[in-house]
Amino acid sequence: MAYRMSWIAGKSGKHLFLKDIEDEKPPLLLQMVTDYGGLHFMSALRSFKRRVVYSNVCSDFIVGWRTSSIRRQHELPESLHQRKSFINDGRYPHIVYVEEPKVQDVDFSDAMIYQAKTTSEMEEVMLKGLNRLPWERVDVSFKKSRQRFFAHSTIQVKTYFLNSDGADVIFHMIDHFIY
Repeated sequence: MAYRMSWIAGKSGKHLFLKDIEDEKPPLLLQMVTDYGGLHFMSALRSFKRRVVYSNVCSDFIVGWRTSSIRRQHELPESLHQRKSFINDGRYPHIVYVEEPKVQDVDFSDAMIYQAKTTSEMEEVMLKGLNRLPWERVDVSFKKSRQRFFAHSTIQVKTYFLNSDGADVIFHMIDHFIY
């Protein structure tokens, strides 16, 4: 099924479904967790003082919460579901959780990108590679919004008329971009 979906979505689909293996090279997304072949993917990410990911907690049918927040399933904040650490800030009603960046001790070597063969092995290598750097994670929920079924576009405010509920997320980015 994933192969058919990657075929339908064209070249981007092949990249996203990790089906773009050519000339014994690992898929592009796997290459990008290293400085592969003279291309400085991770060095470029390392050059930023701060790395922030904004993730939809629910109703994003394009990119799941786990994937967009660069976390494993068991790393997702449980307390979000229990509402213990739910953020209630009237300025940003859709921001529900902010996780401060932390340095993780990750067992990673560049050789791992060649060793991973299955999709789940590749995903784990990508997580390990990206988590060598600290990430601030901002979780967003449009659960109570009429625009929740368009969460992927709403978080971006792709079209203001259709996705205006995401404006507070953009304001959060602006207000927290420089500190």
